[in-house]
Amino acid sequence: MDSGLRKLLVSVAVLVPTLCLGLTRNATASALCDPLQPTTCTIGELADQLGIRFGSTLEDFEITDSNYTTVLLREFTAITPENALKWYTNQPSRGQWEFGAGDAVVNFAVESGLDIRGHVPVWSQDAYTPGWVKNITDPVDLLDATVEHVTKVMTRYADRIDRWDVVNEPLLTFGTSRSASVYWTLGEDWIGNVFRLARTLDPDAELWINEFGSDWVPGKHEAFLALVTRLVENGVPIDGVGVQTHRLPGAVLDQDLFERQLRDFTALNLEVAVTELDVPVVPGDPNAFSRQAEEYRKVVAACLAVAGCTEITIWGITDSDTWLDRLGYFATPTRPLLFDDDFAEKPAYTSIRNLLAETLADRRLPETGSNPVEMIGLAIVLIAIGGSIHRRFSRRITRMIAR
Repeated sequence: MDSGLRKLLVSVAVLVPTLCLGLTRNATASALCDPLQPTTCTIGELADQLGIRFGSTLEDFEITDSNYTTVLLREFTAITPENALKWYTNQPSRGQWEFGAGDAVVNFAVESGLDIRGHVPVWSQDAYTPGWVKNITDPVDLLDATVEHVTKVMTRYADRIDRWDVVNEPLLTFGTSRSASVYWTLGEDWIGNVFRLARTLDPDAELWINEFGSDWVPGKHEAFLALVTRLVENGVPIDGVGVQTHRLPGAVLDQDLFERQLRDFTALNLEVAVTELDVPVVPGDPNAFSRQAEEYRKVVAACLAVAGCTEITIWGITDSDTWLDRLGYFATPTRPLLFDDDFAEKPAYTSIRNLLAETLADRRLPETGSNPVEMIGLAIVLIAIGGSIHRRFSRRITRMIAR
């Protein structure tokens, strides 16, 4: 194919999804984004044109921070409420429902055209379970409380949230066996039952399971994969698997291994996502940010190499937002995110943006049995139709065309 024609077709192909989605959040900027000149693009624009959601976290109090929201709306296409939809926030005491934070975050995201990852109806770790819940000793009472809570939360946001981390961290934090959580007193199939309930509450929503440390805790990937495989074999309505990917300071990712781990889940006909990515650095390391940039690049590259990897979420925007400095496990400052305390781009940001741009520019159009111009015309029609369908179907059409 003539190189000039190829460049034109690539430009049209990568612009079509954004134009047809018609999101006011970054429509003007997207029209100016040229992947052959990465500095004209944001990471969110590039990821969106690759059919990948690129997200960050959002708290209710951050909505009033204009610096935070400016970067959020410029650079990201999705958000995960970091704490606003967790049980300890919206029902700290039995029957005491507090949806102010959740409503604020969800409403802001909807008004801004951001996708929302609903996080999380059930967190299977007693350390993060309200005291009144983990002190329930009667399994029937606990089941009633769980059903009531999941029902109340999911139905409240059913028309605004299209995917949920239904169950979070069902395994031991630093181990491979099931978590020491009160929810396991509900029986071996409690996870499946929560997913079945979730499907009845919102049949159109994607239902995900999310886990910590499967990328580095020895044997945890295999244990998590075995759990997910059992759920699938038992007919549990699960659509995707979240791999949190909180990295360790100074750790070096085996990109090939991580890619294979992601593929293990897509082999089950599930989507997979990197849901809580951060890469802390070792204080005092003179090469800390260049090492960090390389680690971010490898994680994103692994996701891009797996057709079923549909989302990457960074767990915060600036280094000052990170939860890691408050955790007490690592030497501080951990500085694990893409922007510094003053919202300036770090080398990790540039590394991701360049990788996304290179990937977008290198993606080949169909070569056999199809006329590229006809395929693009079909893409325009399909994506336009997709505007009246559930958003995830439109994105899947975009992803197939891009790849």
